[in-house]
Amino acid sequence: MSLRHLLAVGAAAVALDVAGPVSAQKSKHTIRVAINDMFSVSDPYHFPLDENAQFYRTIYSSLVEFNEYTGKFEPFLAKSWKRINSTTIEFTLREGVKFHNGNEFTADDVLTTLAYLADPKVRIRFKARYTWLKKVEKLGKYKVRLTAKNPNATDMADIAYRFEMLDGKSLNSLERKSDYGKATPYGTGPYKIKYVDRNKGILVERVEDYYGDAGYGRAPVQFVHGIPMPDRQTQKAQLITGGVDMLRDVTNDDARNFATMPGIKATPTPTGMLMYITLDAAGRSKNKVMMDERVRKAFIMAIDREKIVKAVVAGGGDAEFPKSICFKANIACLPSTTPYPYNPTESKRLLAEAGHPNGIDLTFYVHAPIQHVAVALSGELRKVGIRTTITPLPLMVYVKKRGAGDFTAFNGFYPTGAHPDAANLLNFFFGANRDYWNDPIIDKAYKDGSTEFDVAKRAKIYEAAFDQVNEKAYIYPLSEKPIVWVHTKDIKVMRNNMSTFESRLGDYAWSDYKEK
Repeated sequence: MSLRHLLAVGAAAVALDVAGPVSAQKSKHTIRVAINDMFSVSDPYHFPLDENAQFYRTIYSSLVEFNEYTGKFEPFLAKSWKRINSTTIEFTLREGVKFHNGNEFTADDVLTTLAYLADPKVRIRFKARYTWLKKVEKLGKYKVRLTAKNPNATDMADIAYRFEMLDGKSLNSLERKSDYGKATPYGTGPYKIKYVDRNKGILVERVEDYYGDAGYGRAPVQFVHGIPMPDRQTQKAQLITGGVDMLRDVTNDDARNFATMPGIKATPTPTGMLMYITLDAAGRSKNKVMMDERVRKAFIMAIDREKIVKAVVAGGGDAEFPKSICFKANIACLPSTTPYPYNPTESKRLLAEAGHPNGIDLTFYVHAPIQHVAVALSGELRKVGIRTTITPLPLMVYVKKRGAGDFTAFNGFYPTGAHPDAANLLNFFFGANRDYWNDPIIDKAYKDGSTEFDVAKRAKIYEAAFDQVNEKAYIYPLSEKPIVWVHTKDIKVMRNNMSTFESRLGDYAWSDYKEK
């Protein structure tokens, strides 16, 4: 059933009755969120994907937080820290912090968590993120020393964004430790898990005696229930009839249509989600056409990114259009150039000069959730003679094909807010089997920047890499991909206190909620 039909059927019901189910849930102090891709565990290590992150980032805590508004690190589980040298940092832990099961947080939990992540026998996604430490030492019940194998300019950011602490006693009690986020999902954050189940969803409850600063540990609602609902039509019907209160990441058309309904509101939120197009300059794929710089430039100059994004991307009117493959808010992001501008006439000329006066044909792979963007892009490309066959791929398939070197052109997106340092973006695009360019200028900038702790100097080093991406037309930074929430008007979605990009459970509140 289309949304138009759902609107026709449900408009009267919403106008008259939407306050009924919403008020009932408010009386139960529960906000219900539809989950597209339900997870079996909720922790940062075994299912580190976007929908899960909004939960686990308020369940678990790290030693420090990075305030993206001030550009400074702030205490969290550690109340203070001291850099001993370029590879060593000592942390003094906050006393009196309890895990959700009542166990006290101490240095032992830091040692247990980090040893688990570094254990070569433990299989987790993005393993390399956790292997840069040489040793972790306990200096006292509430003091630890972390020593890196080599100087690491982003060590504090890695600790803030990637090292969230687990209860060591609970972790050690499990025969299958990967079940931690389901069997013993104990963190120290402002929400605690009541249950997580692929069929029932995830239910979290506010921690009433939370130790932290409400400025970055707020929990406005007593309960948040994530309900598995992979079918979009079902989600829309449930919002209309009062079965859920919030839908996440809706399409542009759905956002516009829902916004016309009484009792329902659409809220766009920034994400730092970078939509991009990679072009195979190294010739890893079977189709070698992108090895010619003129063809890559022609591809980029065929695209009017602002027109397309504003037309087909939900919240596109609020999207940032980055100068290179990083956003203004990303740490050490300071490119001095911009992508080649939209110029279809020059695009056609470049194709002809490259020996393709009749155009080219290629497979255009795309991460399935943004297939509609690739469709719009293909329409523009066709006008200059670039004929594409769109092939949408789910996450795990595209990761495998990317590593195998199958992509001549690929349209994807990446959450820069998960670790908003430019070094992370350079690693994402040019690290391991993800590199389709083998560019010595970029490799040198990434290597040189990795040991420079002064952010301004590091930004200047990285400038060469980001400018090279633009000059050689390696990657087209299409735009930010905002997320649009559609929800009842009894609810509001607030900006996060610490992150300029992410939305977390503490950002969802009743409309009459006021900050303390």
